[in-house]
Amino acid sequence: MPPTDLARGKVGFEGEQSSSVASGAASEPESLGHGIARWWIALAILLAAVNLRPLLTSTGVMMETIRLDLGLSSSAAGVLGSIPTACMGIVPLLGGWVIIRLGIGRGVQAALLLVALGSFGRWFTVHQSLLFFATFLGGVGIALSQVLIPVVIKQTFPVRGPLVMACYTTLMNLGAAFGAAATPALAAGLGNWPAALGLWAIPAVIAMLCWPARLALTGTITAGGLPWRRPVAWRMAGMIGLTSCVYMSLLSWTVPLYYSLGWTQLAAAQLLTTFTITQVVASLAVPVLSSRWPDRRPVGGLMLLSLVLGLLGMALAPEAAPVLWAMLAGMGLGALFSLLMILPLDYSETPLEAGRLSAMAIGLGMLLGALGPTLVGALRDGLGFPAAMLFLCLSAVGAMVLGAGLAPPARRSPAAEESAPPLP
Repeated sequence: MPPTDLARGKVGFEGEQSSSVASGAASEPESLGHGIARWWIALAILLAAVNLRPLLTSTGVMMETIRLDLGLSSSAAGVLGSIPTACMGIVPLLGGWVIIRLGIGRGVQAALLLVALGSFGRWFTVHQSLLFFATFLGGVGIALSQVLIPVVIKQTFPVRGPLVMACYTTLMNLGAAFGAAATPALAAGLGNWPAALGLWAIPAVIAMLCWPARLALTGTITAGGLPWRRPVAWRMAGMIGLTSCVYMSLLSWTVPLYYSLGWTQLAAAQLLTTFTITQVVASLAVPVLSSRWPDRRPVGGLMLLSLVLGLLGMALAPEAAPVLWAMLAGMGLGALFSLLMILPLDYSETPLEAGRLSAMAIGLGMLLGALGPTLVGALRDGLGFPAAMLFLCLSAVGAMVLGAGLAPPARRSPAAEESAPPLP
């Protein structure tokens, strides 16, 4: 269980006298008690992060089996893959209300409980409606976590926030790799896929129990609105949306693509695992390297180019070099998501501002990204997989165009952004 006597200051706990946000924003105190509190929270953040992707990848890696067992069309299977992404879009748009109403202690615990219930509920799938509902529950839990945890990072690590965010994103990708790699083996060992999906509730319960429930926001809290008038928020939303469209589609449809080409499910699952493991490496290495320069566009542009090349390979010659295509796409997406999660921290001054900017960008972005798996499924039914992969390639090119307009935050203050002309 979490330690009960944690330090005061920038890290606030219910029942304690919280200091103002401004008083701790410039540095991170190094007293023993405060250090213990911060490092416990860091470990809890990373443990929670590991549990935010297995629900997605475990479904994706078994998608063709699920589709055939339940008699789903490709479009309906695409809807199943889109449900968590839609949740990740709707929940963040509630913005400050979610942060204030739920808090960052018990709120994250409740979110992780929903992830566990959603995973466990898939164990008892006897009808497709139950699978869809359980996926919805887990999607809401993932969405709540992704709104609240960035606020915890900004509040607890005002100086090292970008590094902690990069580690958080990396652990999410590691969880995705675990889900993709272990689920087919679990299904084979247990003799059915519902049990393999349901077992992912266990690590989510562990993460919930380890999260410090007394953790609280510090400083004056107001409901506030989302930064609708900041052009940078719209650019972030567009980039996150187009990138998520590609990511969620590849999670749902990589295995069915190669299964349709005559691969075994195990071989196709190994390819998806290669894709996710490459993301893990890129999500940590690239943001750390890019932190040397205030302008993150050159690194982001290179990673988008890597993604486009991987998608072109899958579309035009999927069996020519499948491992290379998966690694190029994984490297591009892993690095991009880390960079995109860091951007709200770059363009904000306070934890709550970071939470609201992140909420708007991620909310709108994920709503756009939720269309990806469904559209790919429809394109597969109508035109085949090559057309679906070319659609994802065009989405990545669109993200590249939007990213070119993201100037370094040092050159653009929030006040300047408020008065900037609207996006074309």
